[in-house]
Amino acid sequence: MFKARMKFAKEGRAKYISHLDLMQAMQRAMARCQMPLWFTEGFNQHAYVSVALPLSTGFSGECEFLDFNLLSEAVPEGAVGAVNSAFPEGLRAMEIYPLSDGGMKVAEIAYSRYLVTYRFAAGVPEGFAEDVRALFERDTVEILKRSKRGEKLVNMRELMRGLTVETEGNAVKVNTVTAAGNNNLSPEYITKAIKQYLPQYKIEDAAYHRLCVYTEDMRPFR
Repeated sequence: MFKARMKFAKEGRAKYISHLDLMQAMQRAMARCQMPLWFTEGFNQHAYVSVALPLSTGFSGECEFLDFNLLSEAVPEGAVGAVNSAFPEGLRAMEIYPLSDGGMKVAEIAYSRYLVTYRFAAGVPEGFAEDVRALFERDTVEILKRSKRGEKLVNMRELMRGLTVETEGNAVKVNTVTAAGNNNLSPEYITKAIKQYLPQYKIEDAAYHRLCVYTEDMRPFR
């Protein structure tokens, strides 16, 4: 038995798959392509599969990671293609590799890069992009942040590493790096801050897509 990791994308309709359903879809796909998964022993046998920093339902991403154990001594040849042939629409394996040295630890993930896209049917409101950019250039952008321990007023700027704003057709795209892990700042708070500080603009549609995850020193997680 050895540990392996899959880098995969969750896009399109698959972004609406819940975390539990995603785990089941992963195991079914691996069973179909005869991946030699390691199963626990005992009465209720199950495969060990674990996703690092699971996406919220409705979010898409192209830098997702699944850890699992294999019975073989190496990743089977053609594993990526085999898994993709068994995946449902919207799930796509990009790489499968062994974690011979244990790999980077999930606990090392400290930041996520997101692309937040705001679409406007009648065109981008005049001044919207400029005002969003100016808002997040402030030293302080306070928001009421919810957690399992309740609500707390936080300065979002302390939980962010940069933000860019670009207009593209009828959409405005915000590219930002936010804190992950125990001090997580969901990109939804970008939208909440815009609604709080710039109420003159009506957000019609917001999409959240994770581009990459990083360690504390901004090394891409792998």
